[in-house]
Amino acid sequence: MIFSHTMDIRQLESLCKVAELGSFSLAAEALFLTQPTVSAHINSLERALGAKLFDRMGRKVVLTPTGEVLYRYARQILALREEALNALQDLSSLKGEVLTASSTIPGEYLLPRLLAAFNRKVSPLRVKVTITDSEGVLNLLLRGDVELGFVGMKRDEDRLEFFPIYHDSVIIVAPRGHPLAGKEVPWEDFKSTPLVMRERGSGTRRAFERGLKEAGYNPSRLTVGAEFGSSAAVKEAVKAGLGVGVISDLAVKGELGRDLMEVKVKGMKPISRTFYLVKRRGKTLTPAASRLVDFTLSEAAQ
Repeated sequence: MIFSHTMDIRQLESLCKVAELGSFSLAAEALFLTQPTVSAHINSLERALGAKLFDRMGRKVVLTPTGEVLYRYARQILALREEALNALQDLSSLKGEVLTASSTIPGEYLLPRLLAAFNRKVSPLRVKVTITDSEGVLNLLLRGDVELGFVGMKRDEDRLEFFPIYHDSVIIVAPRGHPLAGKEVPWEDFKSTPLVMRERGSGTRRAFERGLKEAGYNPSRLTVGAEFGSSAAVKEAVKAGLGVGVISDLAVKGELGRDLMEVKVKGMKPISRTFYLVKRRGKTLTPAASRLVDFTLSEAAQ
């Protein structure tokens, strides 16, 4: 096989995107190109190689053996190109927007203070923060949609690096006047009490269920009355009388002991949790994101 054509970066981008999405039309949409343009890129590569790069399997297209080899090297070429462009930027420049994602507790209670301190001590920084649950944050990182993540759980994932930055406690709260408010109750009484909780993908819920299991209790026997996608919603639901809530102590710092009272379950130890800064392992960060990582770890160490 003789390669008789100079490879074009745009052709390699089309190859990778079609391979990853299994569709010429979806690849064109993702690359902001027309479908005929993407098809022309692939056709040009196939003519130069004298071999097919894709087979059509029903509605999807899949790489041929030749296509798989070229795809593997094309990804490396594109990654090196991105690294080169980043390296050529002025490393002292913090221009550009840092794309991050955060679970609700660090996103609502830690990041605002952290970013304000960065702007005050280092330089003004433009940051876009997507708030979702911890599982969602890790998935955004793995897809390459964001550079940095802030989560309340750690996953066994070789492609990610986790850096501990903060600790909180997951507690149970009830509105003042509730029969359980301020009390330590047995498991048999607690499990039948309507609970207000975060959704299953949240680090808060995972930490609480882990604490129950460590105490020998079965989380599946809880009476979950309502689930919410944010800690602020859980807090307001508890204050409105919807049930007893499971929440981070950071989220109720101002109300604990006044509008809200802690509830303890006999036999359960305090649930301490670590928050992490997360990034893709081996991924070159933009200068602004790199400076934010250094600053965050420095603040955490203090």
